[in-house]
Amino acid sequence: MSDVSNGPSGDQESVRDRLKAPAGHGEQSGPGDSRGSDLSTSDFQQTDSRTDAAEAVGHGHGQLVEHGTTVLHPGKRVPLDDAAARAAERKVAGLFLLAVVGVVGFVVCFIAVPFDFGTDYSPAYTPLLGLFMTMALVGVGAGAVLWAKTLMVDEEMVQERHPFASEPETRGEAAAILAAGFQDTGLPRRSLLRNSLLLGAGSLAILPVPLLFGLGRYQHKEDALRTTSWKKGVRLVRSDGSPVKLGEVAVGGVETVFPDVPGGNKAADSASLLIRMRPDELVVRESRKDWSVDGHIVYSVVCTHLGCPVKLYEQQTHHLFCPCHQSTFDASREAKV
Repeated sequence: MSDVSNGPSGDQESVRDRLKAPAGHGEQSGPGDSRGSDLSTSDFQQTDSRTDAAEAVGHGHGQLVEHGTTVLHPGKRVPLDDAAARAAERKVAGLFLLAVVGVVGFVVCFIAVPFDFGTDYSPAYTPLLGLFMTMALVGVGAGAVLWAKTLMVDEEMVQERHPFASEPETRGEAAAILAAGFQDTGLPRRSLLRNSLLLGAGSLAILPVPLLFGLGRYQHKEDALRTTSWKKGVRLVRSDGSPVKLGEVAVGGVETVFPDVPGGNKAADSASLLIRMRPDELVVRESRKDWSVDGHIVYSVVCTHLGCPVKLYEQQTHHLFCPCHQSTFDASREAKV
């Protein structure tokens, strides 16, 4: 058995170098050559233990392992076989396409479907928007989850926290670069340029000022939150626009009415309830005697509690009930709570 410790030139050759050498390098291995012994292989594996750990994971994380990242629970290289992976890929793609359909449908519905009250398609406007939005969100979310569950490797990796601050030399170099850049601009010695820059940049702060007039008390020319569409002498109409004539409502009856003004039947705070009772049943102050005509009296249906519609009228007690929080108003006594 020939000496394998020294090469032809007399230099010592390590076991690691000889194991790395391809076939045909140096001396040929004969039947009795023991240069691939268990001792040599073990020595090579122990030397490259970190690299072997990355290769054992098999997901391209060798560089992460070299930089201090520890793989706690390595997953499989390929979670599914080829056929199952292609099927899962098609499912994920189908969910993403479903999201595209949902987005397109939402935009088309938002633009094309009429939402004005009273049109044929207005009841379907909001449900269609919700349906297409659900398709878009569920498509993206379910597709991402299915992708992660079936096609991505499930493994946990941990990396120890390192100091956030850079080295003092790096910070000093960065400060020097910034200072040199400021000097190169010429601002320290060119006062006209510096002052004009400050004036121009400072004037940009004035841009949002006009937008402030659209907020707060400047939002509307009229105080829309304190007034309604009702005005003195306005005629009462139904939701279809037909007028309500005096005497059409029987004693004890009620009718939902709106002011006969443009958009009066659309404003949420304009809906009112016309109630007719016997004139002797009304108990009002002297200053409000002219607020009712022949037992006809009108109250807003907007509850003073939280704005719910109050339309439940009890004929015997003349009570108005709020269906949301059970507030009770006496219609015969100026809607006393």
